[in-house]
Amino acid sequence: MSEEGVAAGAAVFPEGALLSRVAAMADGRTVEVAALGQDDAAGILSCLTSAPEPCRTVVRIGGPARAIPASVLKSAVDRDHGLRRVLLQSIQNRAIRIEQDLACNALHDVTARLARWLLLACARTGEDNLPLTQDDMAAVLGVQRTTLNASAMHLRASGAIRYNRGALRVLDAARLEAAACECYRPPIGDLRPVDVRGSRRVA
Repeated sequence: MSEEGVAAGAAVFPEGALLSRVAAMADGRTVEVAALGQDDAAGILSCLTSAPEPCRTVVRIGGPARAIPASVLKSAVDRDHGLRRVLLQSIQNRAIRIEQDLACNALHDVTARLARWLLLACARTGEDNLPLTQDDMAAVLGVQRTTLNASAMHLRASGAIRYNRGALRVLDAARLEAAACECYRPPIGDLRPVDVRGSRRVA
């Protein structure tokens, strides 16, 4: 995907994949700072401004996506003011979500945050089966693996999920939503890539 400190060469629009923006600390620890699905895209601001990416973007859950080279996206935005408004609104929406995530991470317990993240992952990928390891989920939430395991087992005991090594399935979304914190809101809608010559499928 994209690396920290390098300008994005293309904007990537997930169409079933789930991308993860990851911040790395000096001691090697990492934490997810944004999850990107069908309601978002990676690299838009970097493509439009040529600014280096502040975080690394990785594929958290594989699936289809479409890439639009930075030069193609810039040309399309220059021609189409409606597209510019849509992309700027998407950037603003992500900023709002990041602010909400900061408050959530500071104030809500791990089980509630995990339930919220799993619901959003299902909405963004369109899947109830999520190929996630304990290490994946611990990195997403910024917690120790033992802490993550306790929360996952609690959700499994409630009947909300089925969880085996590296494979998680949401069995009861209503129970999972009941366990989620007040920050849970379903994504507003998909952000589909503009249909321009030069876009390509990447998965």
